[in-house]
Amino acid sequence: MRRRALTAVVALIIAIGLVMPLSACNILSSLTSQIKTVSSVLTEPELARLLTDAIISDNNVADSYSAISDKQLDGVTYTAFSEYCSILRGMSVKHGNVTSFRILSADEANEYFDDIGSSIDNIKSLDEYGNLSVVELCYDDDTQPLTPCRFVLKQSSDGTYMLAGSYISDSIVAYDYISHYFSMISDKNINALEAILAPTYASDLYLSSVIAAKADYIVDYYTLKVKSSVDDYQLVTLSPVLVSFEIPETVDVDDVSVIPHDVSLYINSNNTFFINDLIPAEDDGQLYLCDSNSRLLTCGASFTNELLTATMGDPKYYVRGVDIIDSKIDSDGNSYNLYRLVAVYDGVTIAFNVRYTSDDKTAWEGDIVSIKLFGDGDYTIGNNIYYGMNLSELMLIYPVIDEYGFIYSYVYDGETYNMTFEYDENYNITQIKVSEAE
Repeated sequence: MRRRALTAVVALIIAIGLVMPLSACNILSSLTSQIKTVSSVLTEPELARLLTDAIISDNNVADSYSAISDKQLDGVTYTAFSEYCSILRGMSVKHGNVTSFRILSADEANEYFDDIGSSIDNIKSLDEYGNLSVVELCYDDDTQPLTPCRFVLKQSSDGTYMLAGSYISDSIVAYDYISHYFSMISDKNINALEAILAPTYASDLYLSSVIAAKADYIVDYYTLKVKSSVDDYQLVTLSPVLVSFEIPETVDVDDVSVIPHDVSLYINSNNTFFINDLIPAEDDGQLYLCDSNSRLLTCGASFTNELLTATMGDPKYYVRGVDIIDSKIDSDGNSYNLYRLVAVYDGVTIAFNVRYTSDDKTAWEGDIVSIKLFGDGDYTIGNNIYYGMNLSELMLIYPVIDEYGFIYSYVYDGETYNMTFEYDENYNITQIKVSEAE
């Protein structure tokens, strides 16, 4: 009896083992057929509606994806589709509730692509992504935002509209790259940030020490000047060749005003990623002409011939301009003319706007308008900027000066002054000039 019962149990187990795999296969087959029974070709508006629904809510992603035929997916996986919609959802939500969408006209789409293509020199062309159309989300507010959320569709040679597979995947890669940049800044991970910046600064001019100085400067800026959290950064453009963000609140150089700050990533024609983050240059104060012992003089300072001799010694010679620079009236109501006077020393010239106080023009008084270093000597600007130094050394002092055309600006007594440079083919400085900004 026990043996018969045991045999029955074994038979039942074997039967269940045979039935269960078959049932499971049938269930999976049924689910698969439900997901991918789409055979009809979606029109452009229908496809746009499915993406719009998926952007509006994460709850719609699975249904939207399953409603698109394999042909019209253009190789886009569910994971990529979900991630792309998630990125666009984050871009869209700041504008309010989506009520509809519109397909841009050919002229509008071309203008949109032209804006992307002309944003930076040598940017990668969008032509390789095929014949693209642009869909723009619309919101319940009467006024459409200046930077609306947009996505693209692709039209094949047979006229079928589909997801733009490579456009989507490359856009995600670009978005992830700039997101990683922000994360490394937030984490103060200098080494990782240097690696991200390295392709942007590939010239021989940018030694590893220079890139490290830039990374430090960027982290300091975001720590001290950026008021917005990373979650509040606003995505403005999403494409495979350009991704741009606006940081809503940063402290301006006056340390009072709060202004937005733009950051972008672009890909050039060689598929190299470049970060475009123009960090404001700090004004470290007025610049002095110095010798090995002390500060000597600065632009904007008032001098006389006696004070100049006491400060610098007698010039090798003077160059006296004959043209009237300006006309003034003194405190007694007497008018007088200002002339340009240049005092020449070894390796340096100092230019003044002067009023002559003697008939032979040996006595004068006036203000310094420029200082120029042009040769070897004992003089420097500040304690560390000298004739013959390399621009790489200069960027260790001013890490973002290259972003401003190697011009350093500062304000003294209400006037703006610039320090500019000339340099040779090896980036060695051949002239330093400090003067009033024009």
